[in-house]
Amino acid sequence: MYQQKGSMGARIGAFFLDNIIINVIAGLIAWVSWELYLLAVPFLSLLYFGFCEGSSMSASLGKRICGLIVVDESGMPLSYGTAFLRSLGRLISGACLGIGFLIGFFDGEGKTLHDRMAHTFVASSREVYQQPSPQPQPQPQLHSESMKGNSSMNPQIIGISGQFAGRAFPIAPQGSMLGTDPASCDFVFPRGCPGISRNHCKIQYNPQTQM
Repeated sequence: MYQQKGSMGARIGAFFLDNIIINVIAGLIAWVSWELYLLAVPFLSLLYFGFCEGSSMSASLGKRICGLIVVDESGMPLSYGTAFLRSLGRLISGACLGIGFLIGFFDGEGKTLHDRMAHTFVASSREVYQQPSPQPQPQPQLHSESMKGNSSMNPQIIGISGQFAGRAFPIAPQGSMLGTDPASCDFVFPRGCPGISRNHCKIQYNPQTQM
């Protein structure tokens, strides 16, 4: 994309070069008829700037020599439709006593009346704005709790003290029952164990919440 504004000196130089080119071509018609010459100049100007600025050059010959390029407001080359709209705007800028061209001297972006009409921008062809290359994103660091959760796909109950100290018991997918009844419990405590009933509690593991 082109975003560096072309200098006003380069634009003035391109303006005179382009007018010389157009008048040389139109001068050949003047040999035939002066009246036809007056009609040919605006028509040639419309075609000249429309085709040149809409082509792969994205600039008239004068602008190309002076290191300028015409782009849209996003910094991209013009379509032929936009280029001819700008070319038509040039005729309007010149028809109003050249005021449309003079606006560019006082505009902060250097835009003339025809640039405003076509939403275009005259930039330096030597200064190309490069899109910043994407920076690699750091890989997320897993916390120890998350790592434990991921490794707990086979959850277990580990005894800390008492008769089950140091022993690990897997929790079944449907849950595990604790109590003193050997017929219905997965973890059987001795009968009469204080605080433990026949079907004391059931422990289940939810893999989604890891709890």
